[in-house]
Amino acid sequence: MSVTTALHQIEQHRGNDPRTAAAGRMWSRRSTEYPDCLIARVEGELDAVGLDDFRALLGHSRLDGCRVVVLDLRATTFLCIRAASALSGAKSDAWRHGVELRLVSGRHDIERALQITGVRHQFRYFPTLRTALTG
Repeated sequence: MSVTTALHQIEQHRGNDPRTAAAGRMWSRRSTEYPDCLIARVEGELDAVGLDDFRALLGHSRLDGCRVVVLDLRATTFLCIRAASALSGAKSDAWRHGVELRLVSGRHDIERALQITGVRHQFRYFPTLRTALTG
């Protein structure tokens, strides 16, 4: 599935629901340079409204048959505590299925949410998407 198709499906799913107007976009795609890697990206705010979609994104990414899933949070402007906490379970779940979950955040406020929840220490620090893919 192309990124454009995935974004279109997300927009169709949201419809005219006012609760999702401020919610971020989420998509995933297989890396063209590193075929055993999948890139999952969250754009905008990730609050309680988008938590179910976020969990679904992480679950779907794990099942895509890739050895590595890189969660790109560089375009995430807000990360609620519950979403940050969900990463701990996602990391464990991925590991049980032979998949390594990696994070790229880049923003101080996102890093702070990860630190507050105690999730940050579970992930190696990757400053760029490329280092996470090659990591």
